Amino acid sequence: YAAVEAAQHSKSVFVPRNCLVVRNGLDVEHFRSLPLPVNGKVQVVGIGSLFPVKRWDRLTLAALALKQRGLDFNIRIVGDGPLQASLEQQAQVLGLAKCVEFVGHADDVPRLIGEATFLVHTSDKEGCPNAVMEAMACGRAVVATKVGAVPLLVEDGTTGFVVRCDDDALLMERIATLICDHDLCSAMGKAGRVKAEVEFGLERLVSDTFAAYRSAGWQDAQS
Repeated sequence: YAAVEAAQHSKSVFVPRNCLVVRNGLDVEHFRSLPLPVNGKVQVVGIGSLFPVKRWDRLTLAALALKQRGLDFNIRIVGDGPLQASLEQQAQVLGLAKCVEFVGHADDVPRLIGEATFLVHTSDKEGCPNAVMEAMACGRAVVATKVGAVPLLVEDGTTGFVVRCDDDALLMERIATLICDHDLCSAMGKAGRVKAEVEFGLERLVSDTFAAYRSAGWQDAQS
């Protein structure tokens, strides 16, 4: 999506006449839709590299506001990158070391999502974030910033919440809503799984890819 916008506004002589976007797909069956955890604290998960554009500092500050409100939860941020030490230090300074955990790289993403109550995604820029799609395929509600394809993936108020990047107060409120409302988390997660089954599968990816080639003049060998 960012690449399309850049191409459309480019001053190069090679500006494309038409731009088509084929969204990512995933093997939906690889991500099982599990019931929400019912025992213990609410578990929030964030998945992505620890680079500035992902804005995990935004989630840490939201966690501080939520703690000051008296809410009880844990946040696990899964991924590695150059900001890990500084983010861990931020959590320590803010007194959040016991409720904000930086897991590092992990290969078993479906398991980690399945252990969570919902996912939060706080990026400033995105294409079509796999983490959001994977969470929905696992039957988990999503709170995400309004970047890239997120508004196409997450139906605001139905499968999760979409928040402007500059609205930190609303981000915190949406997270608080899901921390406090188990039934809403469950309903949004189920709706997300249905959407994932219909729109995120590999068959849709293949179909859209061939459609893009055909629109550019390619013809099937059988044609």
